[in-house]
Amino acid sequence: MRRAGRSGGRADQARRLEIQLITALLRGGETENVICSEARDSLKRLPSDVYWAGLLALGIRTQPGSRAEMLAAGDVQSLWSPGLPGAADDLLDKATFRLTPEEGSFLRDRLAVSARDTPFNELAQAGDRAEAAAIWLHPMRATWSGRNISIVDQAARFTRVMNGAALLYNLMLAERAAAMQGADAGRWHDLAAEYRVAWVLGRPRPPKTLPQAGAWPGFAQTIHRVAPQTLAFVTDWAARVLSGQPVADDAAARALFLRRDSRLKGPKARLTNDAALARWGGASGAAVLAYRWLVVQRHLQDLADAV
Repeated sequence: MRRAGRSGGRADQARRLEIQLITALLRGGETENVICSEARDSLKRLPSDVYWAGLLALGIRTQPGSRAEMLAAGDVQSLWSPGLPGAADDLLDKATFRLTPEEGSFLRDRLAVSARDTPFNELAQAGDRAEAAAIWLHPMRATWSGRNISIVDQAARFTRVMNGAALLYNLMLAERAAAMQGADAGRWHDLAAEYRVAWVLGRPRPPKTLPQAGAWPGFAQTIHRVAPQTLAFVTDWAARVLSGQPVADDAAARALFLRRDSRLKGPKARLTNDAALARWGGASGAAVLAYRWLVVQRHLQDLADAV
């Protein structure tokens, strides 16, 4: 990749190498998480486009800029962190995701520098295998740093509160669908009853206080921008939960969802548009927030195995 030549030629070569690596991973027996394993020659978005930003965030890539800019520059040696392990000689013939000890050590070093204060780094440095259904259910949570305990506790509260929001939204949709159905019984009546039971069983039971707008959960410390309207909705919803009112039937709480649905979807909002509701499949955003914990578990297990 350091050879002289037109940037277009280097881009074509990079594309061929990525497609070769996809084939090598499949040949090595990898059957899951091989990005673009089916498209290959016809793919439009390369796997490296997916993780390019992550390479910079972890300090594996040291220079900012897009892949196209890197290929246009031609010299990529200075792009990578010192100490980056070299590729295996047969990498493009047969490869697996299994990390070598050298690779595992390098990644833990990168985490220690670029993600020092995060729960992910603390777990990685401890060689933790992350065997828990959710990060806040981890059996060793009490041994973590105070900062990370606070982050995880806040994430757990946020999950409980927002799962309640998802249940109420789906309950409102099911009730409206049942009203449109018109009969005394039927699929939508049953679904509405199921969501009401789910609300009773899974309704948010947060502690006495919750973070205010701007602190959900530590957004100000990340690169992600959260819209003011979203923060306002979360804060208002949390306030209704903390009010002690029977939120599932609280007119003020339901009005929050009506306004948010209308703002996000306009005339196609399901709570006001019959045709849009008719296309509803019966569940919308009902899954419990997990913060990609299953993905994190796999990464931690890979690092723990790299010894």
